[in-house]
Amino acid sequence: MRFLLPLHLSYVWKKQVLKPNIAFEDDAAFEALGYKPSFKREFTNIATISFAFSIMGMCSSIATTFDTPMLYAAVPASVVWCWILGASVCLNLATSIAEIVSAFPTAGGLYTASAALVPKRFRAPVSFTVGWLNLLGQVAGVSSTEFGLSRMILAAAVIGTDGAFEVTQHKIVGVFIGLLAIHGILNSLTTKWLAYITSSFVFVTVGATIIIIIVMLAVTPHSEMHPPSYVFGSAGIVNETGVWPTGIAFLFGLLSVQWT
Repeated sequence: MRFLLPLHLSYVWKKQVLKPNIAFEDDAAFEALGYKPSFKREFTNIATISFAFSIMGMCSSIATTFDTPMLYAAVPASVVWCWILGASVCLNLATSIAEIVSAFPTAGGLYTASAALVPKRFRAPVSFTVGWLNLLGQVAGVSSTEFGLSRMILAAAVIGTDGAFEVTQHKIVGVFIGLLAIHGILNSLTTKWLAYITSSFVFVTVGATIIIIIVMLAVTPHSEMHPPSYVFGSAGIVNETGVWPTGIAFLFGLLSVQWT
């Protein structure tokens, strides 16, 4: 995998790559940025793509936040529109970040890139802010993901027992702690094993999404399906909050995709 370099480093990179002691072009790119390569690159292209798909987690994300527009916005159409609008905005954000981190392919990611893109006098406060926001985002992201997964596991237990299984706060917290421990151990493995395990995620995510779509269309009676106007018209914009104006309630429904 080749990295994109800023224009002012492209000439340096071309000179560095001609050195006989540089085995890979990526190492030359790092040296041009002033870094000495120290980490092993054991993630293949398919492992990297699978890792990205696992972060998106379309099936789990939709299942976890599907009830949010219903509970807090009460506008059914926003359940669909939140993903259409959210995906469009996130795609623009992703392409911008991809260009930045490919120009500065360091382990620091945006932490390092942000310092390199701002004037020198702002590097310390910008790096400090980006670093702490990234840390808080990682902590909150992992916690909320495990919490959502624990709820999904217990919901499956309720469905599997026809409602006989009772979900309590203690059970949710217990499963949550167990998931944190299991995933913490998995993420402590070497990058070689992580790349090997991660390589299958893309097939699981895409395959599960396709299967769910096919099964839902096949088993749902036609009488229970809503017409297109329910989503793309005004039929699905039903404000049941009793407090907020319809427009504000619809916007609140869009917030569910922000968690993903």
